[in-house]
Amino acid sequence: MTPQHRWLHRLMSLYAQGCGSYALMMGLSPQQWTRLPYPARQRPVSADALRRHQLMSELMATRRDEQQQLALWLAEYMHPDADPMHCIIASVALAFNHLWEDLGLSSRAELRQLMSDCFPELVVMNDKNMRWKKFFYRQRCLHAEGELICRSPSCDACCERGVCFDMA
Repeated sequence: MTPQHRWLHRLMSLYAQGCGSYALMMGLSPQQWTRLPYPARQRPVSADALRRHQLMSELMATRRDEQQQLALWLAEYMHPDADPMHCIIASVALAFNHLWEDLGLSSRAELRQLMSDCFPELVVMNDKNMRWKKFFYRQRCLHAEGELICRSPSCDACCERGVCFDMA
């Protein structure tokens, strides 16, 4: 199993456990969901987790265009074996905490390893170790043509705003 597939299975496990801030079907389209490995799709999801996923889907519904744009951008940098991680990351990136927390991961270092395995070019580009959501939006802003998309989600209220370039 490739590192990219291990990450997909890890995120699917976290999704089934109700960890993180995933939308229904991990934010994937029905076609993408059915292409996931069958045993992983059939993991039982608790009623509480299902309610959380439904709530996140409702909260994210108004930002569908933003999610799709971010997914397309991430796809440009994705390792060939990492599909559909770009869509999962784009969906979860719309949630309210740091990306590693919204994915249900144990640390920012674990997220960096996921990014190294699934989006290695982005890790190289993020040479100052900026927080990932902020990095995504700043990079997209640099490449936007006439479209103002420099808003970083949830950063204005974040108590860690001053350490967005933390080298930890």
